[in-house]
Amino acid sequence: MSGPVRPADKAELLNIIQAGYNQFETLLASLNEEQMMIPGVNGSWSVKDNLAHLAAWHSYQATRLQGVLDGAEPPDPAPGCETEDEINEYFYQRSKDLPLTEVLADFRASYQHVLAATEALSWETLNEPFPWSDNDVPMGGYCLGNTVGHYELHGELIQRWLDSQA
Repeated sequence: MSGPVRPADKAELLNIIQAGYNQFETLLASLNEEQMMIPGVNGSWSVKDNLAHLAAWHSYQATRLQGVLDGAEPPDPAPGCETEDEINEYFYQRSKDLPLTEVLADFRASYQHVLAATEALSWETLNEPFPWSDNDVPMGGYCLGNTVGHYELHGELIQRWLDSQA
């Protein structure tokens, strides 16, 4: 997703998301448990922390999409946080002490939730902004950003860190 991606339809959107996830899982498969726990991938974060971060954003996106399906704005996932950095820190503090097995399971389950929520919406709805949003970014754009865009960003961080360890 190195540039703006504009899928032609929902099937293509879902395929792009799945391909990005598969590529990220391939990177994860190249790591052992010890590597996933070493801090310093980006700042003090380990691979495990990056996965918990991705899982939190998956869950946030799935909850927002479910809110559209239910016709109600979902609750704030990070109460009191104003900026993206504050939200990320909130998510980090919430998950930093979780065991790797739990984080991996949450990452994979949250991916399935965001994928299912995306599948549940029509292509027309995915091309509209969130009803409670103050911007005009379509929901499908957020789906791409919170999945494949995020995988690319964090995958590059992980790969750069791995390369520096060699």
